[in-house]
Amino acid sequence: MKPYQNPIIPNSPTATTWDPYVLRYGGYYYHCYSNKQGVFISRSETLWGIGQGEATMVYDCTAPGALTDWFAPELHRIGDKWYIYASPDYGNFLHVMTVLEGEGDTPICPYRNCGMMRGIENKWNLDGSILWHNDRLYFVWSDCAHMYIAAMADPLTVSEPITVLTTPELPFETRVGCVTEGPAVLYRNGLTHIVYSANDSKYDDYCLGLLTFAGGDILNPADWRKSPEAIFTQTEDIHGPGHCSFTTVTEGGREVDYVVYHANRVSGSGWSGREVFIQPIGWNEEGYPILGKPTF
Repeated sequence: MKPYQNPIIPNSPTATTWDPYVLRYGGYYYHCYSNKQGVFISRSETLWGIGQGEATMVYDCTAPGALTDWFAPELHRIGDKWYIYASPDYGNFLHVMTVLEGEGDTPICPYRNCGMMRGIENKWNLDGSILWHNDRLYFVWSDCAHMYIAAMADPLTVSEPITVLTTPELPFETRVGCVTEGPAVLYRNGLTHIVYSANDSKYDDYCLGLLTFAGGDILNPADWRKSPEAIFTQTEDIHGPGHCSFTTVTEGGREVDYVVYHANRVSGSGWSGREVFIQPIGWNEEGYPILGKPTF
């Protein structure tokens, strides 16, 4: 019998149930999220306990002069420092990738605002994530209509060239809204995968697609294969599954990969109905992820 019941974070006036990002480090699960009060990191001993984890504010949105509405914060360890990549509102709904830097041994530490990510300043963008290839650091992000990739000169700087990795073009990506966003990186059997969200996130047709890099030039979109169908879509009971992250759980002495995502139990409830779900994923012999169907 599984030790959790979906949704692991049910919708409520006080719950944070959008764009869940979870990182496993040092025996704990860290959930990085934002709300109107600020950017937070919660800590839990189990993946299914992240909704009840001890939370620490690392950026205060209520302070004088503070930025607000930090979209989709992600927590990453690069070298000996912690970084949070997110897109706050700089005014008039201009959301720009911004970096918080921490220097603690664990993610629960003081962070300083390093400002807009250099190389993509003053451009509407969101959903930034880290990709490693041949020991080099890359950044992937979206402006909703496109997903981009670029090498990083350092954790605060995107380098030229900036490549459009993909745009909405397939039927499952263009049902509503024509959106490709929320890249999440997976590695297996020498393959690099980007699981991404497609369609407008307000609608039931929000789903997950897959890009795969098997070799060549990682900045050349022609060397990425896009799966022709969505790999994770709504069911009769769970709608709009999307914007995911991945982590692992030790089960029976082995590491099992889990997807963490938001979805709705009520059709048509859009952003206001989101809840956080988890479930294990599988892999085929070639090293492609198999997510199955959203389940309770």
